[in-house]
Amino acid sequence: MKEALVLMAKAPLPGQVKTRLVGALTAEDVADLYAAFLSDTFALMEELAEERETLRLVLCYTPEGAEEAFEKVEREGSLMLVQRGATLGERLQHCFADLFESGYSSVVVLGGDSPTLPGENVWAAFENLAADNQVVIGPAEDAGYYLIGMCKLHQPLFQSIPWSTPDVLTATRQRARVAGLELIELPIWYDVDTPAELERLQQELKERRDVGRYTRRCLKEIAKRAEDRGSRIEDRR
Repeated sequence: MKEALVLMAKAPLPGQVKTRLVGALTAEDVADLYAAFLSDTFALMEELAEERETLRLVLCYTPEGAEEAFEKVEREGSLMLVQRGATLGERLQHCFADLFESGYSSVVVLGGDSPTLPGENVWAAFENLAADNQVVIGPAEDAGYYLIGMCKLHQPLFQSIPWSTPDVLTATRQRARVAGLELIELPIWYDVDTPAELERLQQELKERRDVGRYTRRCLKEIAKRAEDRGSRIEDRR
């Protein structure tokens, strides 16, 4: 039995990722922060892989040709798989299809927006997948999801979904119900897409020292750069 744990990610390039944070931070700082999010997610994935011998780690990335951008992401031993498709639904569908065709018996896909995601949520995803008609989903507070897993490709879950809207989770639940699937929901967690969510993340990192080490370090570097920029502005006055 082979299992795949996948991180769906964009290349951490300035102006291409986490654009709602630009303004609160520079585009360059946002790209570095997103790379740190990916590094923390991979750290979680690697911990799980150490405990689960059948688990293979996969980076499913976009765009093709931007592989060098991922050199700033701390990761080891992961398969790289290019995303295919024009919409998120198409890219997710192709990701699952490619891995099932490669012989994996269960596939769990994560987003890169939750650097403090509890490992037990991901572990529970694999533990709950036992039948072809089961789908595991991790609901996000913004009404999307941070995780989806299955033992067999169920295309309806990725078709005619209003991606990037507050209706993603509701539409996915409806699709699962119509298809006769057993939808298993994990605990809710939050994505970091907005300045308010970034403030929440910073508060969590203050309260918990056992998570987000790459993100924590990156935020300190960003704060130092902002301080340096402010000093240079003062010097020119």
